[in-house]
Amino acid sequence: MKRLLAVMFGLILSLGIGGSSLVSGAGQENVPFPEVPRITKEELKDLLGKPDVVLLDCRPDEQWRTAEQKLPGAIHENPLEVASWAPKYSKDAKIIIY
Repeated sequence: MKRLLAVMFGLILSLGIGGSSLVSGAGQENVPFPEVPRITKEELKDLLGKPDVVLLDCRPDEQWRTAEQKLPGAIHENPLEVASWAPKYSKDAKIIIY
């Protein structure tokens, strides 16, 4: 779990630094951490509201505070404090971090 969170944290930081262009395009060659599973927005829509799914918004605090759009049901967690919040989520839950 800690390894997965560390990888997801790295992905979040990479996306924040590099922008969304890292994941757009036809190929996967520029995607950081290609071993981390990804889902489409359609797959996410099907999962929203399910009790075993945790949706974490791990944008930096300032970006989250000023965001005009937030996904319904998402819980904001500080990406710089993973160790403090990771243990409170079940290892059996499907955790989606964006």
